Amino acid sequence: MQKIILPVSKCIPGMVTAQPIVDISTGATIIGQNQLLTKENLQNINKFIHGDIWVYLDSFNKVWNLPSETIESYKQYSKALSSVLGKIVSPKETDYSEFETICSNISSDFNHNYSLIGCTNLIKQLDYTTYTHSLNVAFLSILICKWMHLEKETLSHVTKAALLHDIGSINLAFDMINRTENLSYEALAEYEKHPIYSYNIVSKMRDLHPSIAKGILAHHERCDGTGFPLKLTSSQINSIAKILGIADSYELLRKKYHIFDTLAILLTDDLAKFDPNMLLTFCNNIANYYIGVYVTLDTGEIGEVVFINPKCIYRPIIKINEKYINLYESPSIKIINIE
Repeated sequence: MQKIILPVSKCIPGMVTAQPIVDISTGATIIGQNQLLTKENLQNINKFIHGDIWVYLDSFNKVWNLPSETIESYKQYSKALSSVLGKIVSPKETDYSEFETICSNISSDFNHNYSLIGCTNLIKQLDYTTYTHSLNVAFLSILICKWMHLEKETLSHVTKAALLHDIGSINLAFDMINRTENLSYEALAEYEKHPIYSYNIVSKMRDLHPSIAKGILAHHERCDGTGFPLKLTSSQINSIAKILGIADSYELLRKKYHIFDTLAILLTDDLAKFDPNMLLTFCNNIANYYIGVYVTLDTGEIGEVVFINPKCIYRPIIKINEKYINLYESPSIKIINIE
């Protein structure tokens, strides 16, 4: 759990003390460790000459509070996916029953939206590999299917496609997931072929619906024709690929940016690249799960997200003590971090 030092003026009700707050003049404890800060005891602290105030800031556990069993299950799925995809790539292996089992069990083992979103936020706490990335893309794709009210058969196809979409990258000479910037011309050309490599593997898997392989081939295509490897446009890209494209792009952005910067990039810079109905449905829904997180503003203040502004979902309303800041109406103020 993250601990930081704050002046009392930056503390807000709801924070929890990470160590006792002590009166310097007497050595007496004003407030003990693991105590909830309230408006009243924050006012009381100002009556003393006190030492540093250490507080816990842990948006992850505050908002999602995933049970340890869910986190362990997520780790086991990632490990199992590593084993299964490795076998599929091997020309000696032809038994796909393990993969089918993973696909059929995911929806029941992770049947709450909070669990799906919470697990995708474990990026900084666990090893990040092709397999965790593929699992996260599957979780996000499942959410898109739910929020778009798509039929169960489509959900099944999308889940399989998400888990398999980067299988062609396993044998690349470089780590595609953790290094796609500053590539040489040759490496970039190889990177842009990975959807083809994935398609060549998946199209040979028996009993898979052909739309799955086609969706995987086009998961980096973009509606405005700026994608790869074939420069397809919207009418040439199937719905599976459009879902994967949003989920994959969001997941990779979240590795580098906090949620509100990620949404801003998708809804401004990348808006023309994706199916607008799918993208808006996804972004509008997922933003609401970040109500309650603590954010640091570029003013140095720390506050809590209390409202997602429908006019601009990446500029929420922040509560700091008794003050509310509407970032939509205060464009000069920016969120620089989520604590």
